[in-house]
Amino acid sequence: MLSQPQPLYEQIKLHVLERIADGTFRPGAKIPSENQLAAELGSSRLTAHRALRELTVSGVLQRIAGVGTFVAPPRASSTFVLLHNIADDIRNRGEVLSIRVHAVEQTSVPPDIAQRMGTRARVPVFHSLIVYCANGSPVQLEDRFVSPVFAPGYLNQNFTSYSTTDYLQSIALPTRTENEIQAVLPTAKEAQLLELNESDPCLVVTRKTWVGDDVTTFTRFIHPGTRHTFITRDSR
Repeated sequence: MLSQPQPLYEQIKLHVLERIADGTFRPGAKIPSENQLAAELGSSRLTAHRALRELTVSGVLQRIAGVGTFVAPPRASSTFVLLHNIADDIRNRGEVLSIRVHAVEQTSVPPDIAQRMGTRARVPVFHSLIVYCANGSPVQLEDRFVSPVFAPGYLNQNFTSYSTTDYLQSIALPTRTENEIQAVLPTAKEAQLLELNESDPCLVVTRKTWVGDDVTTFTRFIHPGTRHTFITRDSR
């Protein structure tokens, strides 16, 4: 993780993004002007202008000449099917795979995850936090919750040698998946594990898998936006 202080324009971007995330600035709402942001955060107007310009280019804001700057409406969601194993992706590109295991543990399922997995809050669940690297550079942080009923031996695996996907698919392939993809900023911990600044955008795939009628895993895959590209192909 970089220890140098962030430039002022990055701090202003982060301030605006945090206000959007906590609901202070809602979609369609007008945000403070460059002069107001500069005065509030102790920067020049040109610095504030750069921050808002970059957020506009990235699609977070919309600027209307002579009117002001507004929070862009949410992007429409689309059906998106993505089944890939990051370890296979790295190997297939001829790069060196390394796996950093930060946690493999039994924990109480958090309420929000319990709701997504269709179980009661606080029941035991397996959790892993793992970073996959290509040629030593982190390209994916995997934050995974696993049903102990589906994979009772999960905690005993050596995930520095093979991916969690390798192991889980050796038990049974998913019969159904649900995927979401979003562009977000990493949390402080995610940025540290991925060796990013907190203002660096990431692509996040959230995936829920079933085998039969049972939810087996719920996972967030966080990818540094500058180090990862998704490609889809069809056979037609």
